[in-house]
Amino acid sequence: MSLESSSLTPSQDANRSAILDAARDLFARYGFKKTTMEDIAMALRKGKSSLYYYFKNKEDIFQAVIDSESEILFKKLKEVVDSDLSPKDKLRNYVIVRMQTISQLANYQKVLKEDFYGEYNFLGANRKKGESVEEAYLKTILEVGVRNGVFNIRDIQLGAMSIAVVLRGLEIPLFRGSTSVQDLSGQLDNILNIFFYGLVKN
Repeated sequence: MSLESSSLTPSQDANRSAILDAARDLFARYGFKKTTMEDIAMALRKGKSSLYYYFKNKEDIFQAVIDSESEILFKKLKEVVDSDLSPKDKLRNYVIVRMQTISQLANYQKVLKEDFYGEYNFLGANRKKGESVEEAYLKTILEVGVRNGVFNIRDIQLGAMSIAVVLRGLEIPLFRGSTSVQDLSGQLDNILNIFFYGLVKN
């Protein structure tokens, strides 16, 4: 397990952050498989042994990189959930912010593209945590919508889980091809219309 930044001195924390910054760029450029510990050490102009003080192996570094990108994503989603938007607009903005943010997170997006084939089994804990957080965020939005008479949902928990599953299922077709951010916005409108057709009262 990697050393957490909270247990490090400021100097050590800076070293750990530098390792993650270098690794993030290399993973994004060459992919997890092709990037080696030697590559990361060379990018930092350090000996490979210096990496092992902070991380036990390449998988551990990649896990930390994905954790940091996940934090960026869920921070932005939390801002949507906590906003003053109406439940309908909040759900719409949630989906848009989610997909647009993922499109900007090179390694997180790479995992979405490739993990369909089970390439990153070691990220299982990260995936489960993310799924739980997302379902909680969506449940919060739906609860307010039902309470305000905007959404018509009998089982809010099931509704949140269903939307989360749909969003995860859409990641593959949206991010595996050559879809641009501009094209993404148009596709999201179609997705949202499907959501609202079944959720919003006439």
